[in-house]
Amino acid sequence: MDKNDVPVQEENSEETTPVAKKKLSPEIYLWALGVIALLVGAIGVIQRFTNGLRLTDLGSFVPWGLWVATYEYFVWLEVGSLVVFTLLVYVFGWNKTLPGMARTLYLTALAILAMALILIGLDLGHPFRFWHVLRWPQWNSLMTWMIWLHMAYMIILLTKLVVEMRPETRETHRIAAWLSYVSLPIGVALIVVAGSVFGVVIGRPTWQSSALPLYFLISAMVAGTGFLTFQFVWFWPGKREADYLETAQRLGRLLLILLVTGLLVAALGGLVILYPGVPAQATALELTLFGPFWWVYWVMHIGLGVLLPIFILLTQSQTARRIGVAAGLLILTFIAVPLNIVIPPQLAVEAVEKGLVTAYKGPGLATDYFPTVSEWLVTIFALAFGFLIFMIGYHILWLRPRANNYAEEG
Repeated sequence: MDKNDVPVQEENSEETTPVAKKKLSPEIYLWALGVIALLVGAIGVIQRFTNGLRLTDLGSFVPWGLWVATYEYFVWLEVGSLVVFTLLVYVFGWNKTLPGMARTLYLTALAILAMALILIGLDLGHPFRFWHVLRWPQWNSLMTWMIWLHMAYMIILLTKLVVEMRPETRETHRIAAWLSYVSLPIGVALIVVAGSVFGVVIGRPTWQSSALPLYFLISAMVAGTGFLTFQFVWFWPGKREADYLETAQRLGRLLLILLVTGLLVAALGGLVILYPGVPAQATALELTLFGPFWWVYWVMHIGLGVLLPIFILLTQSQTARRIGVAAGLLILTFIAVPLNIVIPPQLAVEAVEKGLVTAYKGPGLATDYFPTVSEWLVTIFALAFGFLIFMIGYHILWLRPRANNYAEEG
């Protein structure tokens, strides 16, 4: 065939019929990130079951570290957000828009609960014996009360999530309201008992304080409000509605009040500890403020987690985006609070019992602590596991906010 007989459209086929390129959904990258993090973190879990706690930096002087602090932080987020949500919707009557967040909020709480249970379970010497506390409870132990309260709260949370998955009727609304009222005292009790577990440890006078349960409750309210605000701002579907901005601004004002209140309570508590100068408590606080990890308190918590969000929330132009950024900064940095509660008081060994540090030498008798690679890997595993639970619920089970009128629910 002569070359002049070749059709023109074949010569210019690449120009006339371009190949359409399909763009990958951002969800694919999130799924991939979660699975990769889970597989990487699984290395730490395998090390935990094969080597016990030997690959951690825990010892006789510092038996509680990153996992316990992160567990407390997750409890604050999980229970605190649901307590604040229940109070606002069912007690104070915020029932125009906020109740539509129930499904997503309960799903997220369930994911955080899974993270918390993984970390505290692997922190135990024999995690598979947890059922002993259920089978043979010792009611004079606060640890028993904490486990039973957490189990009860988990059952209520799962039931509330199942109710939210059913079609909306007046009956389901009544059941949801009843479950919320029941969960309120259980949630508050769980937070208070978790703080009391630290306050009654006789071998750690640096923790002994009647104000610690109240401090845990305030911290949970601050973290929970920040978490609820963050979820509402970024996950609510009707961002152009007037009620959306109004609710976001109300949540921002509530978060500002709680942040200032928490800051004042922490400052007064610190002054009460430093003024009499009781060696054990004063040394622990000095380690928190001026020790080797001073930046965790001053930069991470006070700077990025308190003062910067307060500054953002005080600006005149209160857009929902700014409120969401302030809430995001808070929940990202608030882990510094339980870290400072758990770790520095255990490092003040010499102030508690002089000469104990130099009396014996051994690998488990170190007076410093920093999480090992194995501890970080287990934490990554827990975070990835909870993240994938959220992804399954949000994208597969479609547990998303419902922008309906809930005026009658409250």
